[in-house]
Amino acid sequence: MEDRAMSTTIAAAPSIMVGSGDRQLRGSRNAYIALALGLVFFIFTIWYQVYADTRKPAESCADPFLQSHRQWRLRTAFLFMMWSILAGFCMPFGFALLVFVPVYSWFVYRLLKGLIFFSLRKVI
Repeated sequence: MEDRAMSTTIAAAPSIMVGSGDRQLRGSRNAYIALALGLVFFIFTIWYQVYADTRKPAESCADPFLQSHRQWRLRTAFLFMMWSILAGFCMPFGFALLVFVPVYSWFVYRLLKGLIFFSLRKVI
């Protein structure tokens, strides 16, 4: 009798979290969209990543899938910012293009890999 009651309780638990899970999935999808805009709107991307992924609701998420993607986006955004600033400092010396091309290629790779894993619902 207790096993049946426990299985009913466990089965009912995911339906309670559907609303918050959908909101977190939408937020994660929006963060990937903002990350994609980072190719053009650099400052907006960094601001949105910090805003969306460091708030209390994002940090308190216990879902390993969403946590792994949150960390993936934050690392991508901040490393992109760091390497882009370095490339900007290389401009006066004439070899900024040698830094910008690999940085943008790496950024597109990370963005596409994250989106593919996100759409497949895989932990990255």
